[in-house]
Amino acid sequence: MSSSAQQADSKIKFDLTEPSDPPVKYTNVSTENMNVDSVDHFKAGYTDENPTGSQIILAVHGFPGSHYDFRYLAPPLIEAGFRIIRVNLPGFSETIKSHDFAPNFHSMSQFLANFLDSLGINKIDMAVGHSFGCAILAMLSMARPGLISAFTFLSSLGLKPHKSIRPYAVGFKIDKFYQTEVADCIHLFATAEFDLHARNLQLIRQSKVPVILAYGMNDPLIESDIFSDLGQILGLKSLQDLADLNNECENSSVLYELRSPQSQHIVFKNGGHHIQKFHAKYIAKAIMRILNNT
Repeated sequence: MSSSAQQADSKIKFDLTEPSDPPVKYTNVSTENMNVDSVDHFKAGYTDENPTGSQIILAVHGFPGSHYDFRYLAPPLIEAGFRIIRVNLPGFSETIKSHDFAPNFHSMSQFLANFLDSLGINKIDMAVGHSFGCAILAMLSMARPGLISAFTFLSSLGLKPHKSIRPYAVGFKIDKFYQTEVADCIHLFATAEFDLHARNLQLIRQSKVPVILAYGMNDPLIESDIFSDLGQILGLKSLQDLADLNNECENSSVLYELRSPQSQHIVFKNGGHHIQKFHAKYIAKAIMRILNNT
């Protein structure tokens, strides 16, 4: 987050949840269909909270990122009776990748498919993605039609390169992350298939599954017009359309909001790129509303 955004948010008193940091579990994930020859599986780190919950929520981080990115969002969902699984993608946090694993939309989504197979899961009631994780989930939904029943896209990757992934503007402090994670992030940024992502989102729209799209107007990494494009391709609204509606919002942190039985479009005034931390309670309520209606 930029220094100006940090200073602005530091003056706001967010109603944060108590974070959840359960022990990390491990499962052997097959490398089948991942173009990996050196090993036949990855040891994947993940968390699995409330494993007997009524519905399954899968949370996928962005790049860089880890299961910790959802530590504030998990508690209200667990309290509501849902099972929430937070996975670390190959090369990030507790999941070590092999030298011949090339991170991209295809390989990462195949990893997720194989990860779910390792846990014996064949249905996800709600897939929650943050940033680049949204694109991986959208790709997974195309690779395995019918697997995902609903989506929550938080601060999502857009349909064109945004300012944080343009040359010389990665937007992250390199000394904060392991060298391999930085290299993988740069590779992912350089090889991002925006046209493919757009087609995947169009197919999600056509499938008419429930979608929550949420982002912060003060996101320092992604421009608001990119979020506006996302709303339109998903069959929701552009920012201008939302502004013209002039709907009253029940939460003072929400700038614009539009609800339907099948969707919820939320634009927060603040929270930066990590709205799942600063607005965890509100996002959790949106997820509960969709899941309780399906």
